[in-house]
Amino acid sequence: MKMPVTLAEIPPMLIGGNILSAISLILHIIGFSTTYWFRFETVHIGLWKYCAEDKHFIKGAEYCLDLIDVPGYSNQLIAAQVLECLALVAFVAAVTCVFLKIFVLKEQVMLLVVTGLLNWLAGGLSLVGVIVYATMSFGGSKLGYSHFHYSFGLCIVGGIGAVFSGIVFFLAWRWVRN
Repeated sequence: MKMPVTLAEIPPMLIGGNILSAISLILHIIGFSTTYWFRFETVHIGLWKYCAEDKHFIKGAEYCLDLIDVPGYSNQLIAAQVLECLALVAFVAAVTCVFLKIFVLKEQVMLLVVTGLLNWLAGGLSLVGVIVYATMSFGGSKLGYSHFHYSFGLCIVGGIGAVFSGIVFFLAWRWVRN
């Protein structure tokens, strides 16, 4: 089958998978970088920082500490950080591969498979990282499941989007191959 020469000839599945992959990457970046994975009263925690309201000096002011400096820093948190970092790298690699496929290496059908696998990898790593974070404890007490916040949810949605994007790229590969 002849591969597309112009943007109008690109299969809709490839465009849809690209859009889904890019949106998943954006959601993951927002969730990855913000400090609202977990929130309880005046405290909110992300992957990298712990923030709380200052009740002693300036009421209403907020201070943030790196999680490395907080007592109770656990190996589970390190594992969640590593998994989410690897997921971010896989997300960026997947989006890069699909742009290469569309604009540079138009004849390379195998890039659809590579992109699908990278999306699955990104989604899987992101979801496993979220699970590891959800099961950890600070100072001996487990996190309350009703207090997870939007950053946590964005990483979940980004991971699920990446898995679906991987499926779309495999369907596109089958469609182009036949």
